[in-house]
Amino acid sequence: MAVRPFTSNPPQMTNLISPKLTIALLVFVTIMVITLTISIALLFTIGKPTKSSTNNENQLIDTLPEPCKCGCPAISPQITSKIVNDEAAIPHSWPWQLLLIVFTSQGIPRSYCGASLITTQHVLTAAHCVFGSSPRYIGVIARLHLFNISSWSPRLAYMAERIYVHESYDDVTLNDDIAVIRLRTSISLDNQVSLACIAPKDMTDQELIEGQQLIATGWGAMESVNRTRPNELQQVRLQFVPRTHSSCESLTGSGDSTRLGQMCAGFPPKAVCFGDSGGPLIRSIVHKNGNVYWQQVGIMSGTVDCGYQTNFSDIYAYVSYYNPWILHKISISS
Repeated sequence: MAVRPFTSNPPQMTNLISPKLTIALLVFVTIMVITLTISIALLFTIGKPTKSSTNNENQLIDTLPEPCKCGCPAISPQITSKIVNDEAAIPHSWPWQLLLIVFTSQGIPRSYCGASLITTQHVLTAAHCVFGSSPRYIGVIARLHLFNISSWSPRLAYMAERIYVHESYDDVTLNDDIAVIRLRTSISLDNQVSLACIAPKDMTDQELIEGQQLIATGWGAMESVNRTRPNELQQVRLQFVPRTHSSCESLTGSGDSTRLGQMCAGFPPKAVCFGDSGGPLIRSIVHKNGNVYWQQVGIMSGTVDCGYQTNFSDIYAYVSYYNPWILHKISISS
């Protein structure tokens, strides 16, 4: 059987396609090309920040309160010079201080923590205070000074709408022990309730230094043995303890295992205690606009024994480290 050799000029095929079908195919191909072009354009647009979204991010940063729209109490706090024990605060002199309550399904208080108001509808607290709880059972009480558990109810509280617990929260080491709560309704501001100023991401110009005076506030137990509760909001003067200090390093890790989101403060036997978790740790500072104000640098996270028998510091979530995370949660929930 003879085999025809390959030729570069094959015989022409007879045109079997009708003119109408040719036009239809051309229209179909044109539509497919346009569709493919749009799809490719979307593929390279989705997930990338547009110019408008970048502007929104900048707008968020610019619209966060600055002193004295935050951090400046209408009622001045009074702190005694002695550093011995905690003391009752002047009523409403820490106006961003909130009491956070986890209620049962029957509306009975199950546990409580501290928290701070950072926008009229956002609350900053510790992750372990709300971890595993439904927003429907969590509320905060503002304008509170006297500690009276019998008067607490969801009816008196600003209830949570959403809870953002840090994605990497570790309930063993208390690493990333931070949460942001969006409330169902805004809290109106007045002389008894105002916003806390949170520490910026960049604290290069005003870093915390060893021994710097800090103030912690809350309704936590006054000692670790009997866990006696106070009748009034308490304040205590503490000092900043760097991570390299022996009383802090063993709690926050060292070397490659250092947990950068944690910081220490203390002045044994003075310390925070059970029930103070989630509350603010603040310092007095001068803003670039000239205002002297209170800045939240920490969130109460953990204690060894409330300073009762040890010289260990207490652990706080380092607000400056989490500043971008906080802003992001405010942004996506606003």
